[in-house]
Amino acid sequence: MPPDENPTVADAYDTLAETYETQEEDPYCADLEFPATTDLLPDVADMTVLDAGCGHGRYAEWLVEQGADVVAVDESAEMLERAERRVGDRADVRRADITEPLAFADDDEFDGVVCGLSLHYVEDWREPFAEFARVLRPGGFLVFSAHHPVDEYVAFEAENYFEVEQERMTWSASGEEVAVPFYRRPLSEVVNPLLETGFELDELVEPKPRETFEEKQPESYEKRLEHPTFLCVRASYSG
Repeated sequence: MPPDENPTVADAYDTLAETYETQEEDPYCADLEFPATTDLLPDVADMTVLDAGCGHGRYAEWLVEQGADVVAVDESAEMLERAERRVGDRADVRRADITEPLAFADDDEFDGVVCGLSLHYVEDWREPFAEFARVLRPGGFLVFSAHHPVDEYVAFEAENYFEVEQERMTWSASGEEVAVPFYRRPLSEVVNPLLETGFELDELVEPKPRETFEEKQPESYEKRLEHPTFLCVRASYSG
């Protein structure tokens, strides 16, 4: 079946949800993005943390295991159902679109926000960043991971690096091709929206794969030692 001509992110992930959890063991996640992102997080014990774009609940589960009080949100109903099964009553799982106001959340409600590989589905990051700033207490943190702009520019053979442009990834779910729309952007459209919404950039990491990656995909390991794949960022909000 050909990919949908006009797919939405939520529809795509509703289709992908049944098999998506297997992606967690992929070395790009397990041995590159996930450990690099969690390394940026402070001790979250006894903190209230928002997992924005929680998907299957991988970060939500990790945060709970570290002692955080977690609220996890996602737009895909199917992904949320699986996240809820995963964390049970250990986290508050809600349906919400991170590009819209988080109506359930009060100002200064959270000590931190984690957003793992979700922002590339958003055209203008000023929208979610402004809302994250609203719900964070003064001194709160934001940690997020995203596709690296250079990797996207090369992989999709973009004509203009400086444009924010919609592209599509094609994934497979039970033999069916699923088109997943996302936005590629230059590095300036990663950093400037962060600064414009009141955050301070604390650390920006271009992670390299762990040695365990090599055991699973040795050829990709050599390439990813020299070619960027993800950006992982920690920022703080002073209020």
